[in-house]
Amino acid sequence: MSVKLKVCGVTRPQDLAACVELGVDAVGLNLWSGSRRGLTLAEAEALLAEVRPPPALERVGVFVEPTADEVRRAAEALQLDLVQIVGAQEVTGFGLPYLWVVRGTPALAELRAPTPRPARALLDAAVPGYGGAGQTTDWGWAAAAVQRLAPLEVWLAGGITARNAALAIQQVRPAGLDVASGTELPGAIRGEKDRAAIVELLAACRGA
Repeated sequence: MSVKLKVCGVTRPQDLAACVELGVDAVGLNLWSGSRRGLTLAEAEALLAEVRPPPALERVGVFVEPTADEVRRAAEALQLDLVQIVGAQEVTGFGLPYLWVVRGTPALAELRAPTPRPARALLDAAVPGYGGAGQTTDWGWAAAAVQRLAPLEVWLAGGITARNAALAIQQVRPAGLDVASGTELPGAIRGEKDRAAIVELLAACRGA
């Protein structure tokens, strides 16, 4: 089984270019000003204009408590493939293809995909704030959730690094890994990426 990889919180042209060159499946553009990885819409547009990633690289816009207009303007300007919304409107996706984030370990018996149906689910740890804390979720629960939500595509996030990616894949069997802090250089201030870490994560995904 080949597992996909999303590198989240890309902020620099050289990092986006590395994702393109290495064959990463998706990148996350964080459009929330409260994140250290946050970009303004103008910054995100400039980043994509400089690198010009191919259509094969999926673009995911990450939002926190946005308005419908903010999401739609960003989706059009950045040609987003998916939106990832945290907050009151996270389930609806504002009528756009969206990624449903499941934080923590809710009761499996009550775990059902919302309506309208998401493009995929993302299992993440329950942490204060809005993610990106590098904390893992319960992989035993996550493995059961993957089975529970089938045939919906389910990805795994939270505390994944080059060191534990292969084990995460083995235990959870997700369709993809979503990694932010695990792709960053030590002491990264604004999400600066470590090319070597991305290479190792891709090796774990492709060797799954």
